[in-house]
Amino acid sequence: MEIFEFLAQQSAAPTVTPAPAQAAQPGAFSSWGALLPLAILPFMWFFMIRPQRKEEKRKKELLAQIKKGDEVVTSSGMIGTVATIKDDTIILNVGDKTRLEFLKSHITSVREVKKAESK
Repeated sequence: MEIFEFLAQQSAAPTVTPAPAQAAQPGAFSSWGALLPLAILPFMWFFMIRPQRKEEKRKKELLAQIKKGDEVVTSSGMIGTVATIKDDTIILNVGDKTRLEFLKSHITSVREVKKAESK
C-alpha cells in the first residue's frame, strides 16, 4: 500500500515546464558566430590594410620626385647623392669617385641637404 501512496503523490506533484522565453534554443548564438568575421573585417582594414596602402602611396610619390643631386638613404643605410636615374635603378655617388647602383625600390628617404652659407 505504501508504494501506491508514493506513486500517487508523485503523479499528483505539479510538473514544471519552462516558459517559452526561458527555453534553451539550440541556434540562438549561431547567428552571432556567423557575423563575427564580418565585424572583424572593418577593424582589419582600418588597422592593417589602410596604413600599408598609405605607406605604398608615400613611397611611390617619393620615388617619383627624386632628381639628380638629391641625397638619399637606402634600406641598407647607405647614404649617397643621386648621379643617374634609370628605369628601375639609381646610381649613387657614395664617396670619392665611387658610384654604386641601387634598385629604386630600396630608396627609403630623401635627406635635406643643408647648404653652407658663406659669410
